[in-house]
Amino acid sequence: MKRRMVFLEASMYAGADTPVNVVFPVKVEGFFEESAVRNALQKIQQKHPFLRVTVETGTDGIPSYVTQELIEPIPYRMIERQSDDDWLAEAEAEWSTPFNANNTPLARLVWLRSEQVSELLIVCHHCIGDATSIITLMRELLECLAEPGTTLHPYAPFCPEALVPAEMRQSQLNRLAGRSLAVVTRLFLWGVAWMKAAQKDRFYTIRWKLSETETATLLSACRKEDINLNAALILVFMRAFGRARNVRTSGQMFSSVDMRRFLPQIGKDHLFAFPSMAGLKTPKDSTGFRAQTIAVKESLYKQLAKTNAPKLLFFSEYLLPLYSRTSKYAKAGRGGHDFAFANIGRIPLNETYGQIRVREVYSPFSRFPMGNPSKVSVSTFGGRMDFAFHSEEQYITRQDGEFIIGTAMALLRKHLLEAKPVTIQD
Repeated sequence: MKRRMVFLEASMYAGADTPVNVVFPVKVEGFFEESAVRNALQKIQQKHPFLRVTVETGTDGIPSYVTQELIEPIPYRMIERQSDDDWLAEAEAEWSTPFNANNTPLARLVWLRSEQVSELLIVCHHCIGDATSIITLMRELLECLAEPGTTLHPYAPFCPEALVPAEMRQSQLNRLAGRSLAVVTRLFLWGVAWMKAAQKDRFYTIRWKLSETETATLLSACRKEDINLNAALILVFMRAFGRARNVRTSGQMFSSVDMRRFLPQIGKDHLFAFPSMAGLKTPKDSTGFRAQTIAVKESLYKQLAKTNAPKLLFFSEYLLPLYSRTSKYAKAGRGGHDFAFANIGRIPLNETYGQIRVREVYSPFSRFPMGNPSKVSVSTFGGRMDFAFHSEEQYITRQDGEFIIGTAMALLRKHLLEAKPVTIQD
């Protein structure tokens, strides 16, 4: 493979020295040898084309993926585990460490090891994979550790141009729309060229979990009241941001959308990094909680119904020549939304892999040094809902972040968590 990144991929790359990393920590119980880790990483690297590429930037400033036949193996660090909290410091270090070493894959592993308990942290650059991608890597790692003879089947790298139908590309109307988009964007970037990159170097993450009882109560209440869980979670954080007096808000947020649902050519176990966001506005406060969640859900589903991933890719081709300028603006701008929200849902990992038991799973999280860095991540594993709040001190102080979290959880508790727990079946 040797191809230029499309605009969306390049936006996630943001330069060799800018860390835009996805980190996925999992705590496991059980013993395995270092040789088993090396074997697993080798199989994973052989399967995924993006784990055999490096990034080269052309004279026009546009980055490209280049397959390296003699690329280094996926690197890993082994650390002696001293406590349950050691992984937190390692996650912080991995978030801030760019992938800029020569001839090295855009993924790595940190293994905090003890006799029976380990934390495994998979890290990859966001330009090759999203949360779904990194969960796939963790699942494959655990499968290969449990059974070293596991076979992982390689697949061919996808071609972005092939994802756009020929009739769409040949349409004169689409071409005119693409050129018009480029002109408008160019004029906008010219108007904001004076802006300087904002310094963002005090990132933080606050993590918390609901108990199994609280999670069961929440799911039961949503079913009983016919409330969409995702919409309810978005709504309580919308309201919490709106009540944070020290935080400048716009009443708008972005909800992450997995583009795979619109691109059947991309396998569910393939590395894929195209980001997509659905913009939502905070509903009016004059109606009840259930009516507000319905409004959020309907707005989200309406946008999903209109999503045309191939056309989005086609139009982005016209923006690629503006990549350097848009990247500069992204690092300077604050974004017009309050926060991004990613509900990953149930993490598709087993609780056991051979003699290895998965004891704890934390939501995959990423950090964006561009625009608004505030994000809420949610996932569920083992009957417990896991949350992570990410931001940066100069954007939202940790104290204000804790206020937002406390307010959101209080609203969730008031409307949905005070019900009596009911046992529910999957």
